[in-house]
Amino acid sequence: MIKNKLIISDVTLRDGNHAVNHSISREIIKKYCKEAEKANIKIIEVGHGNGLGASSLSIGKSLITDEVALTTARKALKKAKLSIHSIPGFSRITDLQKAIDCGVDIFRIGTNSSEIDTVYSQVKFCNKKKVEVWGVLMMAHLVYNKKKDYLKKIKYLVDLGVKTIIIMDSAGIFLPGDIKEIFTNIKKKFKVNLGFHGHNNFGTAVWNSVIAHKYGAKIIDASIKGFGAGAGNTQLDILATVMARFNMKTNINLNKLYSLAKVFPTYFKKNIIKYKNPYSEPKNIMSANYGLFSGFASKVDYYSNKLNLDDIEAFKAIGKKKLVAGQEDLIINALYNLKKKK
Repeated sequence: MIKNKLIISDVTLRDGNHAVNHSISREIIKKYCKEAEKANIKIIEVGHGNGLGASSLSIGKSLITDEVALTTARKALKKAKLSIHSIPGFSRITDLQKAIDCGVDIFRIGTNSSEIDTVYSQVKFCNKKKVEVWGVLMMAHLVYNKKKDYLKKIKYLVDLGVKTIIIMDSAGIFLPGDIKEIFTNIKKKFKVNLGFHGHNNFGTAVWNSVIAHKYGAKIIDASIKGFGAGAGNTQLDILATVMARFNMKTNINLNKLYSLAKVFPTYFKKNIIKYKNPYSEPKNIMSANYGLFSGFASKVDYYSNKLNLDDIEAFKAIGKKKLVAGQEDLIINALYNLKKKK
């Protein structure tokens, strides 16, 4: 674990891959890693938007393989730690071993919070290999209820030997009051390193992140210009500036970070898919309101256009099905049924 009071974990090259249909190239990885290190970012996460081993026709095919992405980043990084996201089912133990061979430093093992027991084998494998392993409660709102089920999930991970746990607001549904309650309750019961990963559907990702740190989160995920799924992630360049105003020390060089934010869109000029600046549209607001995974946006756009459906109606239909990350292949079924009803 990096011994700083506050660590920014940069997820631009992983979660940001959702924004461009997983088309981030090795050239972009190389450029970004070098510039991010100049800004003194300590952790850089790389890979397919859904993590290790997730490249597929149903979820989205990566432009490059995991091995190419990770080895490219490893060669470019001199000081920062290299991180990966791994969702059991998309990834297998053999994928974790390949990532170890590629020089990955941090293994973030996560799944939908209601199914957190599926991380067991991967966490045990990482512990056996003596690599740094973090537990990630994805779609954390699924266990945010009066019974405080999220505390049971935290206990499960702690009992597995996990010492760092990330609360991931995959749907962008949490408000600052929710974050305060979650982190306060966790800190009362467990001695564990905590982190927060926000999405910006309701425009609260930066403030949620500040509140998360105030109430115990040592690690905050963010991406340059908010580059990420749907409405985007916590915007790194804003977050670092706001935290500096609050005297929350990130050790990030703001001038270098601003330079990176300005140049970042130009990285995509020669790429297959053009850069898109994320912002919250009505469909993103609605997807959060229904508690849907932010990464559904591109699939809903595509199939809505194919079937000549209004995208807001499409999100309503998917919301009723309560689909979660990993069920992208069911989107077309829900929308086809909606079309038939019309």
